[in-house]
Amino acid sequence: MMSEESATGAAEAPPSSGLPWRSPGFMAFFLAAGLGPLSSIALRFVPGHLERAGHSPALIGEVMAASTFGGVIALPIAGWLARRHLRAMLIGGAAVQGLGLAAAALAGSSPVALALSVAVMSVGTAQLDVGVLTGLIVLVPALRRAQLLAYYFAYVSLARNIVGSSVAEGVIGERGFSAMCQLLAALAVAHMIFRALTSVPSPAERSEEVPRRDFFRDLTRPRVLVLLAVFVLLAAHFAAGESFLSALAARRELGPVTPFFATYFAVLSVGRAACGHLVERIGRGPVTIVSALILAAVGGGLAEVREPVGLLVLGAGTGLGHLLLWPALYSTFYDRIRGPGMTSAALSVALALAGFIAELGLGAAASDAGYRALYWGAAGAALLAAALTLPLYRWMSPPRKGTRR
Repeated sequence: MMSEESATGAAEAPPSSGLPWRSPGFMAFFLAAGLGPLSSIALRFVPGHLERAGHSPALIGEVMAASTFGGVIALPIAGWLARRHLRAMLIGGAAVQGLGLAAAALAGSSPVALALSVAVMSVGTAQLDVGVLTGLIVLVPALRRAQLLAYYFAYVSLARNIVGSSVAEGVIGERGFSAMCQLLAALAVAHMIFRALTSVPSPAERSEEVPRRDFFRDLTRPRVLVLLAVFVLLAAHFAAGESFLSALAARRELGPVTPFFATYFAVLSVGRAACGHLVERIGRGPVTIVSALILAAVGGGLAEVREPVGLLVLGAGTGLGHLLLWPALYSTFYDRIRGPGMTSAALSVALALAGFIAELGLGAAASDAGYRALYWGAAGAALLAAALTLPLYRWMSPPRKGTRR
């Protein structure tokens, strides 16, 4: 990231005492972080599009898995690029994302064409996700990471679940799936231009490059691996909702899915505004366990829901379950694993693995036993995550200076 700063004339480092909201460079970087997730919202409506075309849940899962595979392809060099060529990585990610969306607009309801399109789109989305997360993590001191991540994930939820979802679903209703993809492709191009015209702000804390052997040594410690398993299980629960909710709503005639995500965001945004700074005070371990139990209940609810009002209630429950969960998990990983760029890439790989579990494993279960089996499987994954977190209850707290990571 240092070479990129010198090439772009980055802003001065923000003060280490708090979050640098008054820094124009930081604010531009933070606000632009919502554009990639907003464009990627097209993926949410692919299952419903294929369900209405008469395709099976297993085939829908395979198409969605292609998007996950596309993201995996991008990850081996993503961590390296994020530390050395962050601005170029963001520009390229937005361009590739736009290319995939343009291809999806031409794919019609062909599963093969859609699979290839969303795979390309997800290559760009993965580059953007890793780049933005790495940039944000190095912009603030370690003790402020959980708070910043709480605000960041709430902002991403606003971009995706309120702005993106409502606009995309409205365009689909008026002009169809292809028109929605065209609109989001244009947004991705605008994002690319914005990244080309703006600089990358400087990190709050200067640090030397972390050798790969140190990164892998941290990553393969037993407790880190257990926490990775927790992360994958909870992310699989999340992916089940993202990948199949529009198909579930279409099958059960529950109406549009945007109200579900609107109530999800309402709970999430209000809760994080009020409680985002309390992650460390409550404790990352307790936050993770309680959140996993709430999400287990949500999974059971989605398995049985038959009325639109029930979907609204479950949206609120989903927001409560995700309220502090991801800031707690991500902060723990960044504290316990050296190298923020490689750590961001590793977490993206874990998200990809979770996607495969949800899209291929749970998708196959839905083909055999219906969406009810899929969401009960997601509930079981959340319960197992809660059980695995119990031994990590104290270890997840921020490490003291001079202690082993």
